[in-house]
Amino acid sequence: MNMRDSLKRFYEYLESDEDLMYCVRIQVEWNEEAFLKMKRLSREVMKDYAHEDNYPKRFIAYFMWEIPTIIDILSQFKHCSKKDKSKGYTDETYHIMITEKIDQLKKLQQEFISSLNVY
Repeated sequence: MNMRDSLKRFYEYLESDEDLMYCVRIQVEWNEEAFLKMKRLSREVMKDYAHEDNYPKRFIAYFMWEIPTIIDILSQFKHCSKKDKSKGYTDETYHIMITEKIDQLKKLQQEFISSLNVY
C-alpha cells in the first residue's frame, strides 16, 4: 500500500508538539487548534483510503488506543488553568466544554469505525 500525502501529513502531525495527545498529556491543557487539525487530517486519510481494504496499522492504533487515552486524560480535567480563566472560563464552563470535546472525540472515533466498511 502506498503512503498517501494525507497519511504523511497525519504522521507529521503526530510527531509534532501540535499533536492533541501532546497537548493534553504534556501541556495538560485543551488545544482547540490541535483538535481541529487532527480531525481534518484524520478525515483526509479516511477519504484517501476509503477504497482500500485496510488502513495502515499506525492510523488504526491512533483511533483504538490514543483517542481513548485522550478521552481518559480529558475526563480527569476538573479545573481550568489561569490561562483558561483569562479566556473567560470558569471551572464549570470549562468542564462543560471538555465534556463536549470528549463527545466530539467519541463521534470521530465512531466515524472511523464506521469507515471500516466490513463487507
